Amino acid sequence: ASRRQRRPCGTTRTPRPHRYCLDGRVPDAAGHGKRHAWAVRSSWEGLSLDDHMSDVEAFCAAVGASDGTVPVDLVGYSMGGATAFALAARHVNGSAPAASRLPVRRVALLAPALLVTQELYAMTLSVQRHGGVERCVYNYRTEAEAEEMLRLVGYAEPLCEKLAPVLAWGRRDQPPDFWWKMWRGLGGVQAFGEGEVDAAVDAKRAALASSGSVLAEAATPVLVVQGSAELVVDASVPREVRRAVGSACDV
Repeated sequence: ASRRQRRPCGTTRTPRPHRYCLDGRVPDAAGHGKRHAWAVRSSWEGLSLDDHMSDVEAFCAAVGASDGTVPVDLVGYSMGGATAFALAARHVNGSAPAASRLPVRRVALLAPALLVTQELYAMTLSVQRHGGVERCVYNYRTEAEAEEMLRLVGYAEPLCEKLAPVLAWGRRDQPPDFWWKMWRGLGGVQAFGEGEVDAAVDAKRAALASSGSVLAEAATPVLVVQGSAELVVDASVPREVRRAVGSACDV
């Protein structure tokens, strides 16, 4: 029998739309999956939003997606959503080098970590000053801590119980403060003191509005999807993105 005849029931063969799709496989984002080996260095302090964007740009360049010949759709969840939104603005407004500029066609965001709740900013600034990384819910390591995180992002209770062991297992070999550093780095609040929660939130809102205005001017379509039970990403994020992007945004 041919390979086509031996194809498992229920599967289909689809052509590769572009050479950089890697047959539908997607590499781990910076710091995720197996991409945390550098965290064993004591000097490592996390990844900033700019680091995340540069990592995506390097990947696109490596697979030939930044030659300007094929439109690029950016899709991101949580940290990836914050990265996709800012990256789209960086390439749409021309601030990226012309030789590696991504021709962004549209952007899709799922619970993008553009702004977290005030309570979580307060927690972040408190841990930054006093220590106690175990207080950072995103730094979960045990199954019980993973369950709490899953509840915060809106998973149904039966799924929390099933998924928690998998999530905790995935972090077993990582340094105990790895995800605290990832959380702090993306939040970009290191310049603020413990009592400056409002200032930290205002800075993130301003960054969101700035990126959104760039996408609005270019009429870049942006889709935002966020569950009503989400308690990590602030509930105002879809409205803030729509306000910034305007009629090109769907929520």
